[in-house]
Amino acid sequence: MSFWSGETLAQRLPGLIKPFDEKDIDCAAYTLSIGNEIYVSPDGKRGNPDWHTKQILRKNESFTIPSGQFAFLLTEEKVTVPDDAIAFISIKGRTKFKGLINISGFHADPGYQGRLLFSVLNAGPRPLHLQQGQKLFLIWYADLDCSTKKKRSASAKVFDY
Repeated sequence: MSFWSGETLAQRLPGLIKPFDEKDIDCAAYTLSIGNEIYVSPDGKRGNPDWHTKQILRKNESFTIPSGQFAFLLTEEKVTVPDDAIAFISIKGRTKFKGLINISGFHADPGYQGRLLFSVLNAGPRPLHLQQGQKLFLIWYADLDCSTKKKRSASAKVFDY
């Protein structure tokens, strides 16, 4: 298995990530942003009923994940993983070091198509302030030794996003 270089990402990703911007290639990874749908678990300190449901964010709208709370964050970009590759996902280091931990999976299967849903936990001592469109996630692609027939199918999707 070899990871894709920045040059390979520039060649292959325009057909695999929508919207694609070559400026978001970061060495051998591609940077993904926070989309317009989030869910932040209630912390019991706020009376806002919106904290109990998913939120649809406006462009560049800010939100907070309180210390000790869980959230679902959906990427802005739709991602495709070809049958001959696998993708690994993470949160950018600067935000991880503030306490945001990815508690969802760490990869996307061959054949996956759609937005990525990150389950995160703010394990830091302070609330984390984020915003729609913020460049927060990284994705790396790596080749498999051959195309696989055992891939993620559309019927295997748990969520429709």
